[in-house]
Amino acid sequence: MRKTLGTLALSGLTLLLAASPAAAAHEGTAYGGSLSELNASGGSGEVYIEVSEDGETMTVDLTASGLNLDGPHAMHIHGIVEGDQVQASTCPTMADDADGDGVLTVVEGAPKYGDIQVSLTTEGDTSPDSGLAVDRYPAGTSIDYSRSGIPIPENIRAGIAALHVVVHGIDENGNGVLDMDQEERSSLTDDLPREGTAPALCGTLTAVAGGAVQTGAGGLATDGATMTAGVSTAAGAAALAAAAGLALRRRRNES
Repeated sequence: MRKTLGTLALSGLTLLLAASPAAAAHEGTAYGGSLSELNASGGSGEVYIEVSEDGETMTVDLTASGLNLDGPHAMHIHGIVEGDQVQASTCPTMADDADGDGVLTVVEGAPKYGDIQVSLTTEGDTSPDSGLAVDRYPAGTSIDYSRSGIPIPENIRAGIAALHVVVHGIDENGNGVLDMDQEERSSLTDDLPREGTAPALCGTLTAVAGGAVQTGAGGLATDGATMTAGVSTAAGAAALAAAAGLALRRRRNES
């Protein structure tokens, strides 16, 4: 799925890195990002989000592989939101393991990526109320998630590019499955073990746009054409590649 940008060709859609990661959302805008490993989860992944023409809903495609937990993976869009303003935030690192026990808990990571804004459930409610509804999230060591019509909370619509996608669920004791009897409980609820909610992957969303647009780096991105221009940052390049791959996969599935 990951390709060199110089040879990345899209069928029917070419995506361009937006000038600013905090640019306001517009109807029909898309966002993409790579998901990086936390807590030695073994995983990696990509996410692509496309906002509907009316700006009220979105389609989310997310893939991941190599995860060490063959169990449920709660997935959310997180952000630090004050009123209707989305604040700058980032993915945590293992340096944020405040008690130094080797496991970054969901509470230890939250100051960096913020509260749940959208729950990426497979069915039903997608509000923060479903944040721990582990029976309605993908399960397994690989994830292939696609859901359309997800409502976008009004207070994050103008700041999607400052949000983060977090996939939870790790295997701490090496048995590969969710150990409901684990002595260490989740920092959110005693109903789940710590490994059930600890973050496994995190990715920063970057705004991308479709159509024939000047890249600003000497090249032109056009529908069906090969992307030849460079992208100024590694984060932008990763987001573009991730979004392109998932967008192409969706269109193949729809055809």
